Amino acid sequence: MTNQWTNREILRSYFMGMIDLQIEYIDKYPDSDNQYRRDNEPFIREIKRVLDEFSLKLTPELKDMYKLKYRENRAFGEFYNIVAPTIYIVALNNELNAIVSKIERPRARLYNE
Repeated sequence: MTNQWTNREILRSYFMGMIDLQIEYIDKYPDSDNQYRRDNEPFIREIKRVLDEFSLKLTPELKDMYKLKYRENRAFGEFYNIVAPTIYIVALNNELNAIVSKIERPRARLYNE
């Protein structure tokens, strides 16, 4: 298993609630210690912190839009001028991608299962 995370995988994991589940698991089993966890725990917590800050400025409609986008693979075009003006959604997406791109990923490596 590798630990390569693309921007899309990060966003999908966050908006599907997988990051919350991973943090819940990490917190539930603090004594579990392996190389994968040491490499990825700070990264997962950083995703949560950064994207929670971004989500705070979103309206409930915009949050729902992102959830539908990443849970059901809906196109952003379905939301243009319905949830918010097209230019606003495009600007938010650009900002979101820039934020996610700045998150430092763990070094790619192979892990034994």
